[in-house]
Amino acid sequence: MGDLAIKEMPLEEKYDRLLDDYLLAIATGYALHKELGVIDKCNDLSVKVQKKMLPSVLGPVFKLLKVLAPGRTFKQVINQSVYTFQITEPLSNIELSWVSDREAVMRIKNCERLRRSRELVKKTGLNVDPKELCEIEYQTLKEIGKEFGIDLAWELEENGCRCTGKLK
Repeated sequence: MGDLAIKEMPLEEKYDRLLDDYLLAIATGYALHKELGVIDKCNDLSVKVQKKMLPSVLGPVFKLLKVLAPGRTFKQVINQSVYTFQITEPLSNIELSWVSDREAVMRIKNCERLRRSRELVKKTGLNVDPKELCEIEYQTLKEIGKEFGIDLAWELEENGCRCTGKLK
């Protein structure tokens, strides 16, 4: 056999493979939790863990900000959410509209996460509706939003979703 040169994997290919692995892990875990009847327990644990990560995600002064400057914190949380959604979505698929300084609407069109999850679930034969994975994500976000006095409403659309956040 000849010498096979190993090339470095391009960054875009790494991202695509990691995203598929990430989404497949979520779908597989959800299918198992569904089968075992522990979806709510798993989601509660996820919320608990995510809440502990908030200071590192939003900075050490987030607790002070949410008390002293709730409007500013609201804007920071919404902007950080849109930024974070780019893990699975191109920014071009995300629309953010400010209804007021206390209400924002984020809409994801042609959701890449939903599209890829549909493909992966179909390929693997997992007994999961990809829309259920979106619902679980929303439930987690809704609970985290409560930490900041934000009410979230979510609506699934054909190939994406719409999420409205209102500062109480």
